[in-house]
Amino acid sequence: MKELWVKNGLVFTEEGFREVNIRVVGEQIDSFVISEAEPLKEETDTVIDASGCLVVPGFIDAHVHFNDPGRTDWEGIETGSRAAAIGGTTTIFDMPLNCAPSITNFKNLLDKMDYLTTRSYVDYALWGGITETNITDRKELSQMSVGIIAWKAFMSESGIEDFPFVSPDGLKQAMQAAAEHKKILALHAEWNDEINKSTAFYKHRAGIDERKAFLASRPVSAEEKAVNYALELAAKYGTALHFVHISSAKVIGLIEQAKKSGVDVTVETCPHYLIFDEEDFLKGGAILKCAPPLRPREEVEGLWECLQRGWIDTIGSDHSPCLYSMKTTDSIWEAWGGIQGVQFTWLSLLDEALKRRISLKQILPLGTSNVAERFGIAERKGRIRPGLDADLVLIRLDESTIVDKQSLAFRNAYSPFEDKEFLLKVKKTILRGKVIYDDQLGVSKGKFGVCL
Repeated sequence: MKELWVKNGLVFTEEGFREVNIRVVGEQIDSFVISEAEPLKEETDTVIDASGCLVVPGFIDAHVHFNDPGRTDWEGIETGSRAAAIGGTTTIFDMPLNCAPSITNFKNLLDKMDYLTTRSYVDYALWGGITETNITDRKELSQMSVGIIAWKAFMSESGIEDFPFVSPDGLKQAMQAAAEHKKILALHAEWNDEINKSTAFYKHRAGIDERKAFLASRPVSAEEKAVNYALELAAKYGTALHFVHISSAKVIGLIEQAKKSGVDVTVETCPHYLIFDEEDFLKGGAILKCAPPLRPREEVEGLWECLQRGWIDTIGSDHSPCLYSMKTTDSIWEAWGGIQGVQFTWLSLLDEALKRRISLKQILPLGTSNVAERFGIAERKGRIRPGLDADLVLIRLDESTIVDKQSLAFRNAYSPFEDKEFLLKVKKTILRGKVIYDDQLGVSKGKFGVCL
């Protein structure tokens, strides 16, 4: 079997950062070898010199919409996974909607699995969708459950016609089905009736700025109501619950209370809620439109406080791309709601954390071991440990990444992260012992990603 050495780096292990060399045999980490730093004349196919680099586990982004098959002009797994690899991500979980058709039945799941084969630069798993229309088909859901990483449902309109949200009564059935299949149920948690009423009030209100009206139409209280209701059901049915893209510290506090009471629940937030605020949206417009929307700066600071307290479990990009023309509509209400960010998830997060003097030891698990443990892939992913996949990222803290249009690897070259500078740089991304990205050579010619 092929042997690879990663030498002279500062390696993030379960004991913290250590000066060890990593021996990789085949696709897995074989062992650590403690030795003094040694000068290497040049890198070879079997030796990588990680001098001056942090060596961290390959990141896992559990929340992307790569829109393949069916809407490849929006993104596609080839360009999406390429951008992910450049940003240090080695595993993604692709959501069941925004591809066409959505993954709400067994046939669509099998078709998507077949279609994605050999197209991805990174490893991947697939979410399955629970909607108001498939929720009573227990046979269909049972078949799907075998091939998915977890379930995803919306408590408000998804924006995708063949992915209807689940009603409050429907959510009870979704909770029971997820518990029956022993799968996590992830929720987009905003209370649909409240959003509809707020939208009806603000959308046509005279004298109010349209962007301010959009922000007002999706208040924190809509998240709060949805989360409270879902937590009650999860406690009742014993469902493993995961809230995605929570935008408010108050709501995370509710989830933390439920954890302490014994509810099996975890929570994700996204880099855009930790970096940008509503003032950025008011200035930038649709390029920063998302749901839930960006919040006031005090909410951003509140999220960082929650993160430091250990109340946030995972970070996901919620990469939700579209054609640029879908962002340049006449009305903010008609613009697509989604942010292109998978390439900058970890660069932006680590950069901001370091500026805030938050230790990498606290931050790194949010995109590595925490995700692997929650979603049941910790026997392969999430840590640098002998016996696990050799998914590694080499990062330098003494080099910067400047985001310009030429550096964007998305199919549609735009992002709210454009023109930002991050005070660190991904030098190499390694997937199961193969270098899939090198900052000098670019992305590998081969696509080595497999379905987990």
